[in-house]
Amino acid sequence: MNTDWNDLIQRYIDGQTSQIETRRLQAALKADDALADLYLRHTELDVALEAEAASAEVTRELLSAPMASATSRGGHWLSWRPLTAAAAIVVFGLLVFGSSRRGVKVEVVQTSGAISGDWVLGHKARLNHVTLVRGSMRMRLTSGVMLDVTAPVEMQLLDGMHVRVLSGRVTADVGKNGKGFVIETPQARVVDLGTRFGVDASDAAQTSVLVFQGQVEVYEKGSEQRVALLNTGEGLRLDNNRRASRIVSVSGTDGPNGWTANAPPASSALISAVYDSMAANDEAAKKWPSLRNFYRIVPGGLCDGALAFSDVADEWSNVPAHLAGADQVRTFAVDGFNWFMKLTLNISRPVELFVFVDQRNPVPEWVRTDFTDSGETITLNFKPPQWQGRVAQRLPYSVWKRIVRTPGEVTLGAPYANPPADKKSFNPNRMFGVAAKALP
Repeated sequence: MNTDWNDLIQRYIDGQTSQIETRRLQAALKADDALADLYLRHTELDVALEAEAASAEVTRELLSAPMASATSRGGHWLSWRPLTAAAAIVVFGLLVFGSSRRGVKVEVVQTSGAISGDWVLGHKARLNHVTLVRGSMRMRLTSGVMLDVTAPVEMQLLDGMHVRVLSGRVTADVGKNGKGFVIETPQARVVDLGTRFGVDASDAAQTSVLVFQGQVEVYEKGSEQRVALLNTGEGLRLDNNRRASRIVSVSGTDGPNGWTANAPPASSALISAVYDSMAANDEAAKKWPSLRNFYRIVPGGLCDGALAFSDVADEWSNVPAHLAGADQVRTFAVDGFNWFMKLTLNISRPVELFVFVDQRNPVPEWVRTDFTDSGETITLNFKPPQWQGRVAQRLPYSVWKRIVRTPGEVTLGAPYANPPADKKSFNPNRMFGVAAKALP
């Protein structure tokens, strides 16, 4: 089949291609540098025509700002290997459409090495359409909201309190004055109630929403019907069919946008997935809010001051020296009341596996059976919400260890074997912790 590449490229730039045509063009661009050069000539011409049509004020802004990249106004982005130095000018950076009268004021706070040569820290501009094809960027809006954007991403800045993420992963830290900030995606509308949260609008026609601190409301796109009220450590996915589902585990570092809810973990990760025996359907989650919680897998994350759980501010301290830098699983503090769950880890390579157990109550039988007491302790700094970040108690945890030589699933039990006879006088442990180190 003969393809008129000039026509297909121009229709792509104009946002008129079908999904099949877009995928075919992407594959061809990856395989044919000459075709990629043709694409770049089209985009350079398109950008030039945009600039010619803009006002003199816009032209002055574009000339004084870093060189922008090109993208389609149809909401697609392309990603392929670096082609040439000239290509990098057009492809790897930010696309800015709009004038000083229409754009949203932003300040560049931080960039990664991939785009740091294009954007000077402290640079201020008016943007309304941003496409990032490589690297990462942190920007501050006039509302004080901080956005961390990691490629590949495409988004529109509607105003200082409203962003539309067309595709990709964005983390928002709203600060003191950003309550009510909105991130909109093709499937959802997320309204902040004073928090730090992340949104990932994936190519699978679904949106992932995660709350790292605070609270958000999640609505279906174009609806006033609230799907969920999410708190710290909770998340959900919403698809095009209005189905909400649980996000069971999230992997990645503690950096502003180091998390991922959709991509597989890094190849170096010792624990590739975590899941439990709890029901995960939407109706059950409405009845039991803790079923919205996600486990957090943090490679190399165990250290003094590391968060112990995904849903509260408790921290580990007095970490034994040989455990510093171990891969960590943040469980849910709320599961300290749970006597009927099972937790399963997917181990990717031979490891020494550790569980940390609150010493105030008897050690669960599954721990005594499958693990060995190392004789070491680690401290949990208990920081209840009403103490506003201060430590209320320092609780000693015993460190238990187990050698896992064969990659695969390892199942852990509940904090308690049976429900207490007298629930009123029941004084539960804090939830146990999990860590792993690679065997030499």
